[in-house]
Amino acid sequence: MENDLSLSVFWRCIFTITLIVLVISTNPIRSHEADGGQLATANNSVNSAFSSVYYAEQNGGDVSALVEKLNIAVFLIQKALTENATDPNAATADVSNATTIAQMVSMNSTSVSSSGAMARQLRLYESLGTVATTLGIAAAAYLKGDRVYRRLWLYVYRNHVVKKSDE
Repeated sequence: MENDLSLSVFWRCIFTITLIVLVISTNPIRSHEADGGQLATANNSVNSAFSSVYYAEQNGGDVSALVEKLNIAVFLIQKALTENATDPNAATADVSNATTIAQMVSMNSTSVSSSGAMARQLRLYESLGTVATTLGIAAAAYLKGDRVYRRLWLYVYRNHVVKKSDE
């Protein structure tokens, strides 16, 4: 009887351990996956940064470095999507880095936009100055050109003697 009791306890332990292993294996272990909220935040940050870069380009700013950084952020998001099933920690880090890059690009695009606007305004003022100078020189040549031409002619040909041809 004692042997039957110990055998029964043994089978109960085996059954309990098997049940625990089965329950653990059927419930997925929650990891730090990059969930949809993080990906949506990263995508919204990148879209906002692209809008800011577009506005900066419309104002005449040099946005090539900003576009390169945004392309890196897009690459990180795509990499996170592929890594999410195999390495969720790396995917979360990539999404976080992409969001940070996009936010930095958004902040830098305002300074690029203002410097582009100032450069455009400076080019406009340079063009207006060139036009005003050209008009001033043209007006002076028209008003005083004949007098300057005669004085220059007399200076160049002051020693020239004119002979009559009928002598």
